[in-house]
Amino acid sequence: MLKRKNYLAALLALVMLLGLTACGGDKGQTEAPAADGGAQTEQPAASGDLTEWEQSSGIYETDETDEELYQRALEEGATVTLYSISSRCTKVAEAFMAKYPGLECVPFDISTNDLLEKVTREYKAGSPTADVVHIKDQDGSMYLEYVANKIFYNYQPADIFAHIDPEYTATTTPLYIELTQLFYNTEAYPDGSPITNLWQLTEPQWKGKIMMQNPLDNLAWGSWITGFCVGDEPQRLADAYKDLYGEDLVLSDGCENAGFEFLKRLHANQPIFTASSDEIAEAVGTPGQSDPPVGFCASSKLRKAEENGWVFAPVNLEPDTGIPAVNTLYIVEGSEHPAAAKLLVRFMMGGIDGDTSGYEPFNTLGGWPVRDDIAPAEGSTDYAELNVAPFDANEMYYNYNTVRDFWQQLG
Repeated sequence: MLKRKNYLAALLALVMLLGLTACGGDKGQTEAPAADGGAQTEQPAASGDLTEWEQSSGIYETDETDEELYQRALEEGATVTLYSISSRCTKVAEAFMAKYPGLECVPFDISTNDLLEKVTREYKAGSPTADVVHIKDQDGSMYLEYVANKIFYNYQPADIFAHIDPEYTATTTPLYIELTQLFYNTEAYPDGSPITNLWQLTEPQWKGKIMMQNPLDNLAWGSWITGFCVGDEPQRLADAYKDLYGEDLVLSDGCENAGFEFLKRLHANQPIFTASSDEIAEAVGTPGQSDPPVGFCASSKLRKAEENGWVFAPVNLEPDTGIPAVNTLYIVEGSEHPAAAKLLVRFMMGGIDGDTSGYEPFNTLGGWPVRDDIAPAEGSTDYAELNVAPFDANEMYYNYNTVRDFWQQLG
């Protein structure tokens, strides 16, 4: 994971040299997201601007009905292949085939790194296997390396996207949202969380009692620390510091904003690094502890609490708990089954006919729907009530290595 960005850059450079011309169209320049958050991937103005696959697939057509796509999918060969970072893709495939007799959905549960390596290798060879990809874009690379270079396409059906906040659609086709949240032991702290503001984690009493994964070990956590240092987040952190302590934050040498200062102080408090969110959830949530740690872990661990007997709860921190982890869907360039791929994307996003069986596997405690007409799982806090940092693909992508290097230099 440490070398992921450099590896992808080299691999994609090779892709551009060897494969892009053969696949049709100029894949040249990467566009940065617009400052206003609006969508940047513009539909070509005329059919002459489309590649051969863009024309034949109708990838920019967003008004087809499910029935129209179903009939076209049957004519294509009746198969659609899904690469997913979630084991729940098997349930999605079963539900899809039950709803659409005659179609076959082939799911592959693959880790993020393996998925990207596999799909890029297949793309370079000119023989894509995946039709649809389910993955997270936490550092902006899915947009700036894959969508902008026309390896992945955002298919955004108009009827479904009418129910999604444009904040999440500028660079992605969003499926659902997860968070990295701070958890505390509710048995040890029955009156509520002992921490309500991020800056409290930098205080001496929490030294050696904060659990998290090492941002140097994987992309998700490297993205998480980057989110504190970019965009409006540093100002939000500075305001939260003043709200807590009644005085302005003074930056240390080498800290260009409040985000870097927070990371420096957090690191100085000697957090305990573990390999997984499950380890953190268990360490924080195991009952019978008199002085348990607090810990940052994936919000999805909430759905495992009952079966594991964990007694923990997340904290709605001020100013927030970091950037959201948005699960996203893409259609792969060169897909031989574009109608089936479109139908599967619509199905996974909850459809528009009242049948949400394709979305139900993902609508669990610790995850939040992006659609305003699908209720979150029972027991969920309303997402609108949660403090979440804004996500900007451009800011995240171009500052990731800088922030990661800063953390590494802290020792």
